[in-house]
Amino acid sequence: MEGDQGWRVIDVARSKNGVIQAGRCFPGREESLLIGTRGLRVGSDTNLPRGQGFSVAYIDPVDSAGDWTWFALSRTSAGQPALFALMAEDLLALFAQAGGYDGERIRVAMLGRIRAWQDFMKRDRLGVLSPEAELGLFGELVVLRDIVCSGVPAADAVRYWAGPEEGLQDYLIGTGAVEVKSTVSPAGFIAEIGSLEQLDDSLRQPLYVAAVRFSLSPDGLTLPEICAELEAVFVEEAGSPLILKDKLISAGYVDLMAEKYSRRFLLQHIGYRLIRPDSPRLTRGNVPAPVQRARYSLDLEVIPVVASEFGAIFKSFGDVTTWS
Repeated sequence: MEGDQGWRVIDVARSKNGVIQAGRCFPGREESLLIGTRGLRVGSDTNLPRGQGFSVAYIDPVDSAGDWTWFALSRTSAGQPALFALMAEDLLALFAQAGGYDGERIRVAMLGRIRAWQDFMKRDRLGVLSPEAELGLFGELVVLRDIVCSGVPAADAVRYWAGPEEGLQDYLIGTGAVEVKSTVSPAGFIAEIGSLEQLDDSLRQPLYVAAVRFSLSPDGLTLPEICAELEAVFVEEAGSPLILKDKLISAGYVDLMAEKYSRRFLLQHIGYRLIRPDSPRLTRGNVPAPVQRARYSLDLEVIPVVASEFGAIFKSFGDVTTWS
């Protein structure tokens, strides 16, 4: 380093095909995590995650070998130090899992996780879901478990899960969708509908609402426990545990905050309700043209239950040739 310019780094983790270093770039002194992987660079900075309190950029190799690609994850002035530290700790844990991969797979896994953290940092709370969001995520995970139990390969099931990426519905399956609504109320089922498009079956067919009822009970599972249960299932398929972790972080859940979630949810019932042309709901096709957007409450009890498990409806989504 000449004068006070360039990188000052220390190794924190290393494998045959990957390296993680902690460092600062002078003169700016931005705290950074440097990730190096064996193999030549693919793509440009425009393909990298950006925003939400951190930046990612390719940098000149700092390793003596010339066939390595390096990028730096740096906290910006808008980034919260505590969240950046959580992200760095999680990336180190990911490297402990993925460090034995080839360089390209390590790079893809790391950038995928950083994108998940980008989604995570869009949320308001300091790493902890609100009680409502906790219940909602738990319901989505129960449906994910139900989909896998129906015979859908775990790697496919988690790719259908669009809720963490703020999809219109929580699961996008073929031309259809499943929107998950959860309650701990013992009677009735009033659901909050987020938009005019969410229950519009002219956009996706078939369209189901999975109405998931829980009770709060010491016999139930906490959010960290159902996450661990699903991870144990997903570990059976190569690569899918990492995809699940990425989705969970995008949804707002990180293992490092597990002690914050103590409520135990006991599943009482899942009711898959099919949206039909005569189902009560608001869509762009049935509200006055000047109405541009709407959020509303809907009594789901008036929409009949057509199934209590995903296996009874999965053929309605069309091509199932890749499923067992």
